[in-house]
Order: sequence, then structure tokens, then C-alpha cells
Amino acid sequence: MYNCFTYGGVHSSTYGISCNRETHSLLPELRKYTTEVVGKDGEIDFKIGGYGPRAISLELYYKGDYANLRASREQIIAWLSSNKGESKQLAFDDQPDRYYLAKIYSAIDLINDPTSDSIGTIVFICNPPWQYKNGILLTPEEIVWNTIDSVDGNQYIKRFTESGTVRLTNTGSLPVKPVIKLFGHIPSGTKLTYGAFTWQYDAEVLYDGIIIDCNNETVTLASDGSNIFSNVNRTYDDYFELASGQIEITVTATGLSTWPNSLDVIIQFNPINLG
Repeated sequence: MYNCFTYGGVHSSTYGISCNRETHSLLPELRKYTTEVVGKDGEIDFKIGGYGPRAISLELYYKGDYANLRASREQIIAWLSSNKGESKQLAFDDQPDRYYLAKIYSAIDLINDPTSDSIGTIVFICNPPWQYKNGILLTPEEIVWNTIDSVDGNQYIKRFTESGTVRLTNTGSLPVKPVIKLFGHIPSGTKLTYGAFTWQYDAEVLYDGIIIDCNNETVTLASDGSNIFSNVNRTYDDYFELASGQIEITVTATGLSTWPNSLDVIIQFNPINLG
């Protein structure tokens, strides 16, 4: 089965090149932190976690006129080279929403063999070894932590059919004040809790939405933009500021069930980084 890939913003089909994609990398090699014990067989494992760079080997295929491939030699060199040793984004067509940061260390030889579509093999070294999705590095810890159902640009979406928690990551280096949107069935007494901060709405909203703008400190109805802050519980009226790193917000609401009686929580923000 042939596939294509994008490297450094250039799609391999630009040069008529495709690749194999039968092997999907799972875990990279685990780093070893050991030392030999003098006078005894074996060694001590210090049990320090961490993974080494990931190697992705691709066999390349070409079905066009080899004269065109030869004519594109300089452009292919520029495409696959790493100027100043910098990594480029590597993405595959079967996972277009994810990418690695990668570069090629070994020499590349493309072979014109009229009896075969294969023209050679390249090996990408990916460091860090994990994929990125929506700007988030998908480490095993992050995959386990994240409970978001979907991401739409800068909006992180979670549907609740009962009380629970939503976990996500602020990938920025600075705290950020989000816009929090509640849609669907919003029972009276719906409460959001983030650390020591709590927000509670003491009126029922059916099949409409509430927009909590934590930066501008406003609470409005989604359908017409009217000010509905008067229904916010005066004891629990905090506006959240999300710290950098892993975020957990508890959603407490009675009477939720499957759609159309579910509650969609959308947390919208742009990560902020210094520099």
C-alpha cells in the first residue's frame, strides 16, 4: 500500500514520490541507564525513565519518467536536507492532523531501476520521538491525561452525559484567561471547578448556550448576547485563569443524560509563549 508524506511543507507527490506505510511506529527505544557490577555477572538498572529518538525508515517509490526524477535532483536535495541541522515537520497522508519533528542523518541514494518502482530508502530521525497534534506533544503521559473529545482550532470540546472532569493541556509558557462555552442542557446549579476557583449558574438553560469570557469578565447568553450575570451564584462567581501545563476542570450538573440532554463544554484559548 502506497502512501505519501509532507516534509518541511513540501508534499512528496510534488516529485512523484510515494512511500510504504505498512509499519506504524508505536514506542521508540527506551533509554538504558545501567552500570556493570565489578566481580559479578550482570549490571544495575537505575530505572530512570525516558525514550531515545525515533527512527522512521521509508522505502520510496517512483512511477514517473526517470528523466523528470533526474531533472529534479537539486530540488529534492534541497527538500530533504536540514539547513543548519534544523528539524522539519514530517506528516503522513494517513494522519494529516499529526506530525513529527524530524531530519535525515544518513546519506541518500536514489536508484533508477526500470524493473522496480522502488528508488531507495530514507531514514528520518525524530526528536522528540512523539507526534504533535494541535500543538500538543503526544507523550504517553499526555495521551492518558487528555480527555478532550475533539479540537476545533483553539477550541477544546468535551461532551458530558453526567458530572465529570475535563482534562487538557495549556501548551503555552504563560497563564491564559479562556472563554468557556456551555451548550445544550444546562441544569440550574451547574458548577465548574478549577483548583480553588468555582463558577456556578443558578438558572436552567435548555438548548441554548452560556458564554463565560474570563478575560473580559462577562457572562452572556449565546443566542442573543444578553447579559445573564445576575443568574451566577454570588458565592461562586470566579473567572478562571488557566496555568501553563496540565489543566483539570470538574463539571458538576444534575439531570444530564445522552443527547439532547447532554452538556457540551468548550474551552477556548490561544496558548501564550514568551518571545
